[in-house]
Amino acid sequence: MPKKHKKAKKPRRPKINSQIPISKVRKLALDAPLKALQNARRYPIHGCWTMQGWQESGITPIIIARQQDDGQVLFASYLVDLYCLGIKDVFVNTNYTQKRFEKSLPELCAQEPEAISVELAHEIVYGALEYARKYGFEPHIDFTRLHADQVLDPPEVHPRTNKVKFGKDGKPLFAPGPYDNERKIKRILQTLEQTAGKGNFHYIIGFGNGDFFDE
Repeated sequence: MPKKHKKAKKPRRPKINSQIPISKVRKLALDAPLKALQNARRYPIHGCWTMQGWQESGITPIIIARQQDDGQVLFASYLVDLYCLGIKDVFVNTNYTQKRFEKSLPELCAQEPEAISVELAHEIVYGALEYARKYGFEPHIDFTRLHADQVLDPPEVHPRTNKVKFGKDGKPLFAPGPYDNERKIKRILQTLEQTAGKGNFHYIIGFGNGDFFDE
C-alpha cells in the first residue's frame, strides 16, 4: 500500500476574542523564512494598527507592518497587556501581498482596525514591556526568538507622549485567562508580592473564557 502523507500544518493565525485578556501560547509555524524578519528594520514602516477601544480594554493587539523591497508586506502583531504582563504573545509573518495583508487586518485586530501613528504604536509596545519588567515579567519568548523585536524601531527613535497609562488605578492588575493553570497563577502572584509588595497590586480570578490564538 502506498504511504499516506500527512497533511501539511498551516501556520498559526491569530484569533482574538476581545472578551479575554490572556492568550493561550502555542508553537508558531512560519510560511516564510526568518531572514526578512532578522533584517526588518531596513524596510520602511508601512503602517500601524490596533483595535478600536483599546484604551478601555487593558489588552490590545498592536500591528506594525513594513514594506519589503518587492512591495510585499512583513508584519508583527504584539498582544499587549497594558495592566501587568506586557507582551503576552506575538505573531509574525512575511511576504504578504498588500491585498492579503489588508484582508487579514480585521482578524489581526480582533475587530475593525484602527490606524495609529508609528509613535503611538511604539509607545504602547515599549511602555508595556518596560512596565512589566518593573514587576519581574519578560516578554513572550517569540518576541526575540522570531525577531518580532526587529520589526519595531529601537526604543529611543520615537518620542513618547507619556499619556499612555499602564496598570490600573496606579497599580498592576493581573487577570488570569482560562488557560492559566493554578501553578502559573500562583507564580505570577508570588512575583507581584515580591516586586510590588502585598496590597500594591490588583488581581482578578476566573476572568472570561475562550482563546486569543488558534492553530
